Amino acid sequence: MRALWLAAWLTASLAAAQEAQLEVPVTTAPAEETGCARWRDRGLGEGPVAIGYAEADVATGRRACPRTEFGVGVRFGAIIDTPDFYGSLAVNGLVFGSYALRDTTELFATLEAVNYNFAQNAVITSTQLTLGNLTAGATQVLFDEGTFVGSVTARVLLPTSFEIPGARLLGGELGASASWRPQRWLEVHGYLGGDLSGAIGRGPGLPRGGAMLLVGAQLSPFDWGALVVDFSGRLGPLNYLAPTAALRFKIAQLGIELGATLPIAGTDRHDIIAGARVNWRF
Repeated sequence: MRALWLAAWLTASLAAAQEAQLEVPVTTAPAEETGCARWRDRGLGEGPVAIGYAEADVATGRRACPRTEFGVGVRFGAIIDTPDFYGSLAVNGLVFGSYALRDTTELFATLEAVNYNFAQNAVITSTQLTLGNLTAGATQVLFDEGTFVGSVTARVLLPTSFEIPGARLLGGELGASASWRPQRWLEVHGYLGGDLSGAIGRGPGLPRGGAMLLVGAQLSPFDWGALVVDFSGRLGPLNYLAPTAALRFKIAQLGIELGATLPIAGTDRHDIIAGARVNWRF
């Protein structure tokens, strides 16, 4: 009798243990968050400062991580060449945006919606107000391992500008962007690219090409503000070596960027280029 009771008890215990084992939920380790997702911050900018010496955003570099945003901006450039009796002022009103198709792919565009130029030499003064240049492009992330992101980017310069009488500029740019964030408050970025453009129409072809290298860093001691310092160099008919600095702020999903650049060597004649951008990031 005791043996029968012991056998029944062992059978019931084994069945209960098997049932409890089946009820244990199966858990898997969470997937490691990618660098772009880990760094994503509503409002506050990242990557190179978008102020340059060419049309729209050509040869300004590009951030490595896709984002969805819409914004407006203004760019001011001045050339004051007193020995040669020449001066030039240019003001561009910008509209720009980007759309992240997925975490690794971005489409973007920049339009000089208003292009104002004033120039004067010893005998002639000219003023011009036209539609400016339009660029459109895409970025594709190729490598993302958490602290380092590498992307390729391409953009085309579309013939929308009326700045050159009887001609329209057309061109393209291909480059590679990189971003490394060893600490949450420090981002180191770089860009290497080449571009080619020319004019179509009744006027001269004005072929122009060049290569650009940019390195920079962003210090973000606060969630709401950052300092960016970039150094860029360009080889080609228009060449320069130029530092660029900018302050970036955010208020909720609203981002603000105030920056300036000036060439310290090369053939570019600008005394300064400054700009301000306001964007809403989704």
